Formats: sequence, C-alpha cells, structure tokens
Amino acid sequence: MNTQTATDLAATTEGVRQAWAEVLDRTTVPDDVNFFEIGGDSLLLIVLLERLGGMTDRELEAADLFQHSTVRAQVELLTSPDAPRELVELGATNRRGLLGRARRTGQGE
Repeated sequence: MNTQTATDLAATTEGVRQAWAEVLDRTTVPDDVNFFEIGGDSLLLIVLLERLGGMTDRELEAADLFQHSTVRAQVELLTSPDAPRELVELGATNRRGLLGRARRTGQGE
C-alpha cells in the first residue's frame, strides 16, 4: 500500500467514524460493531447515508449501508475501486433498485 493510499484510507476511516459518532450522538465508535447493535435504527441510517454520500462521488443507497453495517465495512465500500460492480454482486436483490442503478449508470439501455 503506498503512502497516498494509506493516507486516503486513514482519512476515510476517520470521516466514517466521525459521521457515525455525530449520527449516534456518541464520542467514539468501534470499527467492527454493527450500526444497529450500537444504537442505530433505520431513520438514523438515512441520516448516515446523507453524511457518507458527501464523502464520495458514488451514489450510495440505504441497501448499501445495510449490507455494509460496520465502520470498517463502510470504509471498504467507500474506498473500493470497483464498488458499483461489487454492490450489485453482493445482492441488490430489489429489482427496482437494480433497475434504478442501471439507469443511473447507463447500463440499462
């Protein structure tokens, strides 16, 4: 891992931790605990989605955060170079969600 990549990963990790702490009204959050086990609920997940959406040029959906429900998993989601393909493969089983994603990315034409 080069220095720039390590720096980006550290900055993304800190950003995700900070977003969780703000949304959950906590001073610290562990990297490997499920969002719902630490006090999150579906409404707070939507707030988190908005916060994390500002950290990336990718369009995130609530299903992405349900599938990636820890700080560590969300950091991997945000920093993965092939996240769009990975998200579909990981089980965006909702037909409407798959079609919407394909339309937004031009894959459904």
